[in-house]
Amino acid sequence: MKILLSSHLKIRLKERKIPRNYPNKILFNPDVRFVDAVTNYKIAVKDLEYNSKIRSMVVVYDIIGLEIRVITIHPISNKEIANKLKRGRWVKNEKN
Repeated sequence: MKILLSSHLKIRLKERKIPRNYPNKILFNPDVRFVDAVTNYKIAVKDLEYNSKIRSMVVVYDIIGLEIRVITIHPISNKEIANKLKRGRWVKNEKN
């Protein structure tokens, strides 16, 4: 599969000072995966070092044909993840 990085993602990497290899690390070896019930985007989450702390990092992506389009990346708290699951916004996904 071909990986495409959105311009939005590139901006976020720079603004948030996130290492450029994090999207691939998260995408190909996540701790957990979800699907966003509203957008149908895929969500991958992995604990990584960010700002001198271990943080859960989210990569939002879409699969279109033989391409993985990585949309954005950001840190997220366990409480935010729990809220998204509780509200039904995110659904656990073990497939993609």
